Amino acid sequence: MPSMEEIKPILSQLDGASTFFAKKEIKELPSILWENEMPEAIIQGRYQNSIGVLVCTNKRLIFINKGVFNLKVEDFPLNNVSSIQYETGMLFGKITIFASGNRAEIDQVEKKRTRTFAEYARSKISASSSTEQPQSTTQASVAVDSADIMIEKLEKLAALKDRGVLTEDEFLTQKEKILNS
Repeated sequence: MPSMEEIKPILSQLDGASTFFAKKEIKELPSILWENEMPEAIIQGRYQNSIGVLVCTNKRLIFINKGVFNLKVEDFPLNNVSSIQYETGMLFGKITIFASGNRAEIDQVEKKRTRTFAEYARSKISASSSTEQPQSTTQASVAVDSADIMIEKLEKLAALKDRGVLTEDEFLTQKEKILNS
């Protein structure tokens, strides 16, 4: 497990605004990280009504919330993450992680850092899946991946309709295409 001295140079390269309010969580990193694991990107956000940080390492995504009396840590190994989605609003953004049939939403992310973090995590996920997945894929896992992709497409389509980009007729036409594919 890396020490705080090993982590500090990496954290200093990350955005200071993202780490300023997360000092308690960052102090916990050495005890949370695995052997040969280092933080590479970090953002602050809210997950399950807890404000904390989402850290992308070379091995996993980790949400950390350090309260006064408790510590909450949830991790998503990169090889288990099927996709990552992001959206931005007027002030804040939201990152959604799809992993092993689960869905985790981290909201209240600073808008201008949402896309950068999500794209970085996507690149790590792609690299992880191309090197660590076995060559043969079972029909069940393909079906689950297809369902996840379909749900993701439908959610994006609904968001476009909600924003007024698509009319009701356009929405229904595209929805039918997705469901029939």
